[in-house]
Amino acid sequence: MFIGRENELQEIHASLLKHDYQGTLVYGRRRIGKTELIAQGLVERPYPMLSFEFRRRALKGNLDLFQIEVQEFFHEPHVHFETFDAIFDYLLAKSTEQEYVLVLDEFSFLLAEDFSIESSLAAAIDKYKSRSKIHLFISGSYVGLMEKMIGKQSHSYGRFNHIIPLAAFDYFDSAKFYPTYTDEEKVMLYSVFGGIPYFNSLIDTEKSAAENIYELVVKTDSICEREIRETVMAETTKSPQLNEILLAIVNGKRRYSDIQSCFNPGGSGRPDYFIDRLIDMGFVRKKCPINDETNKKKAQYVIADNLVDFYYLYLFAAKDNALRKSPEFYFRNFIEEDFHVNYVPAKFESIAKEFLIRKNLAGNIQPPFFKIGEYFFNNPKAGINRQFDVVTQDKNGYIAYECKYTASPITKAVIDEEAIQTSGLPDISFYKLGFIAKSGFENGLDLSGYNTYNLADFYSL
Repeated sequence: MFIGRENELQEIHASLLKHDYQGTLVYGRRRIGKTELIAQGLVERPYPMLSFEFRRRALKGNLDLFQIEVQEFFHEPHVHFETFDAIFDYLLAKSTEQEYVLVLDEFSFLLAEDFSIESSLAAAIDKYKSRSKIHLFISGSYVGLMEKMIGKQSHSYGRFNHIIPLAAFDYFDSAKFYPTYTDEEKVMLYSVFGGIPYFNSLIDTEKSAAENIYELVVKTDSICEREIRETVMAETTKSPQLNEILLAIVNGKRRYSDIQSCFNPGGSGRPDYFIDRLIDMGFVRKKCPINDETNKKKAQYVIADNLVDFYYLYLFAAKDNALRKSPEFYFRNFIEEDFHVNYVPAKFESIAKEFLIRKNLAGNIQPPFFKIGEYFFNNPKAGINRQFDVVTQDKNGYIAYECKYTASPITKAVIDEEAIQTSGLPDISFYKLGFIAKSGFENGLDLSGYNTYNLADFYSL
């Protein structure tokens, strides 16, 4: 079952209606659904298709295997290629004689070995573009390399008619994989599996949310734990510092200086390259106060992927713990309570942000906001420490939202406390407050003048 990506599919279908050179580049982190999107978009293609997936191997190995596919597709077993320049030239030359689809999956594996390969492809495109009838699709998982490929300094700049960056699904689209669950269960599942289509597709809707989390992630050698472990291992074999940084962030070391101290206690090394690598992988993101986004000293780094966050918080550090030999015992005694008390409520804040974005884009928030983010301020000397994880900015100013994922409804005391917390700050003022509550609001509260939502609103858009 293919879910979502309606706009991206329309773009692919539109490109197939044209009969000149069409270049489409699709990129995003592993398991985001690049291959499946292209396959789904080409189901009803009217042209023959040559598709090849590059692997994480030496260039010569990829070239030799690609050559075999090319020979078979064009029924020319005696044609041979010594370089990628030659094979790209051949493929583009063939497209002047016949219209066909060429899919080059995981092209970024080639770029990682030798980035100049993109110039070889660009040269072939330029040589035959005016006469070509090719429908070229290129995908890649190394986001940084793919963005560099289409950057202004690259030979491939301007060579693609369609550029499709794939992001993870938000909470709403992810829930389409498990529509029969309660709203609370949907929040639980999204808090762990996030918006990666592959992981969501593994969820068995005949089992409870907790059973899925245990069997797919916590259980020894589970499919999701293995996937995350192997993905990270592929990178950390050469760069073990990636694990150090992820563990530091999970353990609350979010500022650059804190990460650097964990990364290299001696202070002689800099983690910049490795942080950027994790950002490219979609594992980490940088956040800054909404009203001071260029201030590097206030920047913080957080885990961007829910499954990675769960894995490093609960499983990675305990991988050698003897208790992990009994995963069910470990889950019940060392994960389950903290998961419900701390982990899910923290994820609810990011889910609330996605909910507000959806409402805003649908025109259901007035005035519409043009920015959403976080605000945090810390002045130990003045004894002031404030953090608001959901803040929007519109034409009138800033609105701070308090998110409560508790069994009890929001009371007047909570509203009054938020008013105190948001007042008297030195660098920001809020013209309005909002409250987002899992369990709604205490009866009899005067909520006029506030933006208020409950969990039921999230899935009734």
